[in-house]
Amino acid sequence: MKNFLLEIYNEFFHCITWPKWETLQIKTMMVFFFSIFLSIFLYGVDIFFIFLIKKLFSL
Repeated sequence: MKNFLLEIYNEFFHCITWPKWETLQIKTMMVFFFSIFLSIFLYGVDIFFIFLIKKLFSL
């Protein structure tokens, strides 16, 4: 068990490369803005299809 925990410690602190703070902030903002853009786009597509279905079935 002690060897297992020591290997976990070594892997976590010596083998993993963590991103720099600036890189992490930039990527977080990219994900945030892409999520907002995608939600607005999908909302527009949804409104378009609702409009199209109402027009097709109101005939």
